[in-house]
Amino acid sequence: MSFPCKFVASFLLIFNVSSKGAVSKEITNALETWGALGQDINLDIPSFQMSDDIDDIKWEKTSDKKKIAQFRKEKETFKEKDTYKLFKNGTLKIKHLKTDDQDIYKVSIYDTKGKNVLEKIFDLKIQGKCSFP
Repeated sequence: MSFPCKFVASFLLIFNVSSKGAVSKEITNALETWGALGQDINLDIPSFQMSDDIDDIKWEKTSDKKKIAQFRKEKETFKEKDTYKLFKNGTLKIKHLKTDDQDIYKVSIYDTKGKNVLEKIFDLKIQGKCSFP
């Protein structure tokens, strides 16, 4: 092997950056939450107290970056489908869990000035039923 080829090969080996095992910061800070297949689950927001200063609570499913529920002061509560219910305290209820509900969920809370006051990440895992006794 010629010197230039050895040099390029060495350079590539030294500066090879592996993404194996890499986890986004968002997921590492997630609250792991377990739900049972076919049951309902409430995603309660820890250390959050609803007040008059809160104007906007938005939940999204991060796999498709899709808003699934939103509470805005003075407006009707938005929910993507009947699977979701959003309570006035910010809790998100997911009804009749299915395997494709397993995902990372993110809640963002804003005050009346538009300032982000709280953001929480939930890593929802779905536990299936055993097929044997």
